[in-house]
Amino acid sequence: MEITDISVTKVSTDSWGEFVEFPLVTVMSQFDEYRNSDGDNPQARRNWMGPVGDVVVEVETDAGITGTGHGNWATGAIETIVEETLSKLVVGEDPGERERLWDMMYRATIPFGRKGAAVEAISAVDLALWDIAGKESGKPVYELLGGPVKDEIPCYASNLHPVDMETLEREAMEYAENGFEVMKLRFRHGPEAGRKGMKENEQIVETVRDAVGDEIEIAGDVYMGWTVKYAKRMVDRLEPYDMAWIEEPVIPDDIDGYAEVREAAPMPISGGEHEFTRWGHKELLERDAVDILQPDVHRCGGLTELQRIDALASTHGVPVIPHTGTNPHLHFIAASRNAPMAEYFPIPEWYREQQEEKESTYADAIYADPPNAENGVIPLPTGTGLSAELNREALDHFAVE
Repeated sequence: MEITDISVTKVSTDSWGEFVEFPLVTVMSQFDEYRNSDGDNPQARRNWMGPVGDVVVEVETDAGITGTGHGNWATGAIETIVEETLSKLVVGEDPGERERLWDMMYRATIPFGRKGAAVEAISAVDLALWDIAGKESGKPVYELLGGPVKDEIPCYASNLHPVDMETLEREAMEYAENGFEVMKLRFRHGPEAGRKGMKENEQIVETVRDAVGDEIEIAGDVYMGWTVKYAKRMVDRLEPYDMAWIEEPVIPDDIDGYAEVREAAPMPISGGEHEFTRWGHKELLERDAVDILQPDVHRCGGLTELQRIDALASTHGVPVIPHTGTNPHLHFIAASRNAPMAEYFPIPEWYREQQEEKESTYADAIYADPPNAENGVIPLPTGTGLSAELNREALDHFAVE
């Protein structure tokens, strides 16, 4: 089999739905114009994230098999890298030679890559190659990764945006009633909000804990919005709530800061969503910076690289809980004994009530059959390849020129 062509479609951040407008702390919250902690600046995140959210890459072959993958974010730079560099390397090659092609793509992009958009572009192409392999064999990709080690995939509810405390309480109770044993909330404030913000952050956790009781695990996402000093004060305040983990407390390059927060924290610290390749994750592991590793297959280098990252993490006794619950992640989790659960984005009832004509959410916009959790678990994917056929109508609708 031979690769004959690669096509690229840029997808608007509009496909992520209105959840991107909710109040929460982010890496940009220190700047007034990009802060939405009080819910009065709903376009704050859209203004710095750019118009492109995902970039879909389709790899065609002379056998009539087309593989699909996507890279996350990079404001469309993925398209340029695929078209100007990666396509020249892989067109005409055997799609089954994934290890060799990955190494070629990585080495060819070193002068302008190693992290960020270049590795996200590699991720998209690599996923498409795995999709081709599964379709050629007539099997789901997890069968090619060694076979399933689970009958179903546990997942955690990952919304809980603190639009207001009454709504937050209602949403937390809904997830618990629907069988989720783990859920993740978002904090609203960083250092710029002072002691008042710290109190409100604690109130968010207290509200969820009171709503779901002591049997439910609660995690909290900072999205890189705290400093080391602030994080250490916050984790101390949050100790009574027995949290499952605190996610991305500081910016990803501050690995010393990660380690300092982890040493001070009474709960586990997680990170890796914004890290790249085995080498970036290796540094997090060797410097004892995280208790939980959270690579994203659409950013870290694809399935080929995620397997290597998982192997490294397992030697350090660190579980891997990937960022987002897309189908490629589900195939990886199904075949890994070191990956206990998937992230899942349920649509809360209060959101359905206010959005009678919900256009999309970032969980399901561009794929025809997105994963669906019931009672806190997702069935193993059943389709061949990555089990992720595109919703062509939605893809055309959200495409960015």
